[in-house]
Amino acid sequence: MSLPVIEAPIFSMNLTSIKEPVTYRPFLVKEEKLLLMAMEGGNQEEIIRTSKQIINNCIVSENVDADQLPLFDLQMALLNIRTKSVGDSIEIQAKHPEEKNSNEESCDGLTKIKINLSDIKLTINENHSKLIKLTDKITVEMKYPTMNIYSNLADLENAENASAVKELFDIITNCIDNIYSDDEVFTASDHSEEEMNEFISSLTSDQFEKLKVFFSTMPAILHDIEFTCEKCKCHEKQTLNGIGDFFL
Repeated sequence: MSLPVIEAPIFSMNLTSIKEPVTYRPFLVKEEKLLLMAMEGGNQEEIIRTSKQIINNCIVSENVDADQLPLFDLQMALLNIRTKSVGDSIEIQAKHPEEKNSNEESCDGLTKIKINLSDIKLTINENHSKLIKLTDKITVEMKYPTMNIYSNLADLENAENASAVKELFDIITNCIDNIYSDDEVFTASDHSEEEMNEFISSLTSDQFEKLKVFFSTMPAILHDIEFTCEKCKCHEKQTLNGIGDFFL
């Protein structure tokens, strides 16, 4: 006689980049173990690969691909799945950045604090827009980078060498969706890479900076915490940012 099969319950969530509610199931024990192992390993590529694998496994809705989700939606999907899987309360080890407290004293203390995951919301900058007005006649509509592209963007944030600048140039070019000029609409995918590069190259520095602001103001998972270090007794205020801060 075969063992009984336990059917997982189905839930729904809303993601910013998808118009319709997305249905999903909780992750399984084996999937949770994979995620925790990837997080503890600290390898960014492995964390990305495992996160996308679990999300694709758990999402029931058709035509939703983790590879195509922007970073903030992928993170929110993972938080929702985790909440329905093992509960909305999580205990993390808070620590001082670079082992220095707010009084600039060295301290490697770890402090356990509990966080209610249902309190964590997507933070949206009021100045953020996918429509970037470059001139009175020309507006660019951007699309959000996927998790793979975003990880490359984070690495380039403070880089100034020629190869990094070129890669940033390519990322911005790839994230342009449409270009509006008066009553005309130019869809980026209908034009060659060379044509798009020529368009970007024709921008002034100020106009290029406007495109970069799109990335720096994108929605993000942020959550403020306060705690008193158990070792040095220093009171700290911190902002958690991203899945790693909540799961480790």
